[in-house]
Amino acid sequence: MIPPQPDAQLCRRRFIATAAKLTICAGLARPLNLHAVPVPSHKLKFYHIHTREKFELSDPFLDAQEDRKQDLNSFLRDFRTGEVHPIDFRLMKVLANIQEKTGSNGTYEVIGGYRSGATNEQLRANSNGVALKSLHLVGQAIDLRLTDLPTRDLRDVAISLRAGGVGYYPDSNFVHIDTGRIRYW
Repeated sequence: MIPPQPDAQLCRRRFIATAAKLTICAGLARPLNLHAVPVPSHKLKFYHIHTREKFELSDPFLDAQEDRKQDLNSFLRDFRTGEVHPIDFRLMKVLANIQEKTGSNGTYEVIGGYRSGATNEQLRANSNGVALKSLHLVGQAIDLRLTDLPTRDLRDVAISLRAGGVGYYPDSNFVHIDTGRIRYW
């Protein structure tokens, strides 16, 4: 006796199901990097113009890097007094976003980060551009420039992010960025 033959529609369904399974398995068997979406590098490089120290932060989006935060606090200390204060890590995220948005691979040249009360008063006595309640006093501000981006462009990109305050000092060739309320000068 001849066994019954499955109908053509059933054969077609089995063929399609088997082909789909093989396609999925073949896709999973490939190395994962063939399917990976390129992730932009968030490595930030810094050079402090007053202390001549260098600092790198490999991923400013990892908030759990307590040891790197302590190193950052030390790097951005008040270079006049040596006083160290916690730096608002959101500043690093803003700087990473600036580089990602512009395609910059440059180094941030730091003019100043944290500022002690004594330093702030000294600067206020010698300049009318220093705020009494500067966000530098609480580690929420940084003055800098970027080696491969004109300060005017750095200012414009920082403003476009709407992440806080942005001040532009063309005569001194630096930009102030903070994580306070959104305002520009």
